[in-house]
Amino acid sequence: MQNIVEQDVAASATPSTEPTAASRHADASAQPTLDSRPRVLVGARQVDDSARRQVPELTFLISTLDDGLYSVPRHDALPGARFLIVHQLSDSARREQYREYALANFDSRFEYLAIDGRGLSKSRNTALAACATRYAYVLDDDIELHPQAVALVMEAFTCTEAAAISFPHVKAFPLHERDPDRPAPPVSFKTHSLMSLARVRSVDMALDLCQFHARFDEQFGLGTDQPSGEEFIVLSDARRQGARLMRANLGIVAHAGVTSGSDFYSTPAKARTKGRMFARATGSRFSPLSLAFFLRKAPVAMKHGHLATFAKHYFR
Repeated sequence: MQNIVEQDVAASATPSTEPTAASRHADASAQPTLDSRPRVLVGARQVDDSARRQVPELTFLISTLDDGLYSVPRHDALPGARFLIVHQLSDSARREQYREYALANFDSRFEYLAIDGRGLSKSRNTALAACATRYAYVLDDDIELHPQAVALVMEAFTCTEAAAISFPHVKAFPLHERDPDRPAPPVSFKTHSLMSLARVRSVDMALDLCQFHARFDEQFGLGTDQPSGEEFIVLSDARRQGARLMRANLGIVAHAGVTSGSDFYSTPAKARTKGRMFARATGSRFSPLSLAFFLRKAPVAMKHGHLATFAKHYFR
């Protein structure tokens, strides 16, 4: 616990063609052997809290769609980690093809679950239900993990006893943080406010599933007509249920792309979704939090030439 300093704890399109054989199997020695293949789950499962309490470990929950499976890293720098891939299929005819890829390219640290349909929140909820360990970290298919991610998350839960902890994602890790043998950096924590929850992205979220019982609203998120906001809603629901929500000062996920919630202004649907997100979480489209967000973000929309779109559709 010497690496953790607690502060205020009392006060939480894919390509149309498949990858080539060379790109999939460039390093044959890195491919899993027959006895180290991933476990393929047949159908969704529901794990209850009593079973999870018997497995106080961490699982990274990876959501992906169709050919996004080919982007999922093997995370070889984390040999002791556990992963669950929830793979949504828009074409069930390719199910066996994807299954064979998973078996050939991932090892026994991974579980693989293929489901039909679309919707990121649906995928997240399927992963949360199927997670066999007490602790979970929500991921996308295109991220890099800190080499000491598992230890940092587990120490954070030991220190805070929180239901959820957010770790702010970064664009890339500094070179000195990419060394798995380097001592873990110090981490501090503060309690989340409702306003600070609005800055959390799904790839920031570590959860104690024996305490965190809120689930993603499947009317929000990528794959729906309200393509963002699901993270704020699920955390707001948990806060309303009395869950202890903390935020850390250290990012353990590097995500180079733009998260879905970062562009809230460029189309009517995105502007409308952000307003409806606050309405869903606070009960009013004109809540103080909703108005504060609008006033704070209007200059951002103006800078990018979308103020009219943002202002016209935000309160609809």
